Formats: sequence, C-alpha cells, structure tokens
Amino acid sequence: MKAKAAVELVKDLRDELRDIDEGLKNHPYPDAIARGEVTAEGLKAFPGHQHHVVLSDLRSMAMMLQRFADTPWRGFWSGVLQGELVAPAAIAAMGQKLGMTADDLDRYEVTPEGFAYATQMAWAAANASAAEIACALLINFPAWGYSCGRMSEALRARHGFGAEHTAFLDAFAALPSFEDTAIAILQDGLDRGVTPRAVRRTTRLFQAYEKMFWDTMLALGRGPRLAS
Repeated sequence: MKAKAAVELVKDLRDELRDIDEGLKNHPYPDAIARGEVTAEGLKAFPGHQHHVVLSDLRSMAMMLQRFADTPWRGFWSGVLQGELVAPAAIAAMGQKLGMTADDLDRYEVTPEGFAYATQMAWAAANASAAEIACALLINFPAWGYSCGRMSEALRARHGFGAEHTAFLDAFAALPSFEDTAIAILQDGLDRGVTPRAVRRTTRLFQAYEKMFWDTMLALGRGPRLAS
C-alpha cells in the first residue's frame, strides 16, 4: 500500500508545479527544430552541453549510490547510475551527426544557464536526502523524457536523424515509471524526519533548472552564444 503522507506530498507538488510542468511539456524548442528555426549549427549546443552534463551527472549518481547503498532501495540507485552510463556514447553519436568530434565535445564551453541543472544534481547528490532526490526525479524525469521525445521526433523529421543518432533522447523518452519506488523512499524519509519543505525546495529547483536548460537551448539555437 502506498504511504499516505508521501502520496499527498507528491500530489501537492504536482499541483504547485503545474505551470512550469506545462511550460516544459509545451516548450517551443522542439517545435522550433521542426520548423527549421534551429540550424544544424545551432543544434550543437545540445550535445555540447549534455556531454558535460552527463559526465557530471555520472559522478553525482555514483555518489548517490555510495550514500544510499545500505538502504532497501540500493537497486533503484544502482539503476539510475546504470542508465546514465550509456549516455556518453549516445551523446557522441548525436554530436557526430552534427559534425562534432570527441575533441569538439570535450572543448565545448557550456553556459551557466545550460549547466545549472547539473550543478543542482551535484549539490543534491552531496547534500540532499534520498527522499528529496527521489521525489525530485519522480517529478522531473517525466518532463525531461517528454521533451526528449518531442526533440527526437523533430530531429528525425527535419534533419534526417536516425535511431542511432537519437538514442540518447529516445532512452529518456521511454523511461518506465518508478513512482511506487520513489513514493516508498519519500515516505521512509518523511518518517525519519525529512521535512516536506526540504522536499519541496529540492523538487522545485530541479524543475526550474530544467526549464532554464530548454530556454537556453532555444536561445542558443536562434542566436549567438550566451557565453563563451
């Protein structure tokens, strides 16, 4: 049976973050790609940023597994890390389609706005409770996956990307639900004294930085770099 307090907190958070969630689901970036308003050169911002985001997230998720390995949900944290391990190669394939070499990806200079999500992930890995992180991922990953799916479709239709080039996006778009596990981790945390306020803050920041990332991709796709 799902724990009542955790279920109610997740419901409240989804209601509180409904506007930003809708903004993510209807973000103009994938549509701009589909309409040809983002050039192939402009698209390089995505693999350029994600190359560095993924490498940072891998370290963050390894830290999460280390911190929470002695809990009943070790398999969940291990699965989060395992899913991220295949991301660098998939990002490299996307970059290659856009003419980016491994060196290009390594040398790509991310913007603060485009890297803020990874910074939040690193902070959470070191400082947040398992309950905060599990709830934040439960709210955040579906929005990220939905946007990745829309972007994949647009790249296939407009730029001739194949499955090998959109594997990174498609993997996130097809993530299975982990709500029951996240609810259990959240309830355990609440029972141990994690405050709803802390859960709300961590979740809200993940969603805000998620939107900041897509806003940045749109801006970089349409104009000059925000920073170099």
